[in-house]
Amino acid sequence: MERLKERNFYELLGVQFNASSFEINRAYKEMCQLYHEDSIASYSFFSREDREAIFAKLEEAYSTLINEEKRSQYDQKLIDSGVFNEEMQSQDERKTLGLRSDSRHPTNYTILEIRNELKAMVSSNVMIQEILNHDGLMGKDLKKIRDELGISLEAISDMTKIRIAFLRAIEDEELDKVPSRMFLKSFLRAYAESMGLDAANVVSRYLKRMDDRKSSDKGLGLSSEGLKGHER
Repeated sequence: MERLKERNFYELLGVQFNASSFEINRAYKEMCQLYHEDSIASYSFFSREDREAIFAKLEEAYSTLINEEKRSQYDQKLIDSGVFNEEMQSQDERKTLGLRSDSRHPTNYTILEIRNELKAMVSSNVMIQEILNHDGLMGKDLKKIRDELGISLEAISDMTKIRIAFLRAIEDEELDKVPSRMFLKSFLRAYAESMGLDAANVVSRYLKRMDDRKSSDKGLGLSSEGLKGHER
């Protein structure tokens, strides 16, 4: 137990300093399963109090490393204490995706591997399934799914070649920033596919939500700047 307390957050989750958010999310869930009271592998090693302390530490590690700003601050502390070299902290050295080829960008095969793994995570995640069963999908729903999967907008942009500004506009429902409805559907499809989601389902539910909001605003006699791009 004392040895666990002495580990830095990367060691605690068992990931490298340049681990992607995808890898951090996966490692966190694996460690939670390992130290769960139902785990045969660790049942006899820790008391209830020990497990509570471990889960608190895991949660702290996860919440820090999954947040880019907090992570940078934490990395600086490790550099100042001599654990990291300055070069190791470079953002350029961090992996954008969980699996990469030797080239700068992931190959199609690598992306396919990632999507297949994400599909499995989506199908087994209760919270994500509840969101996907909503009558309509909101931008904040898509962001929740992305956060739950541990994928950054940078990673999605890397895979889809869609500008981050457009991806963020989808999540924020600021559709005046998207060129047209045709582009919106195309961006939505690529966004959904990159996370292992049913693209057709996501597109139809998201657009239904937008259409319902548009009708509601018209019924109230309101004009929404955020819907201008949607009406093109």
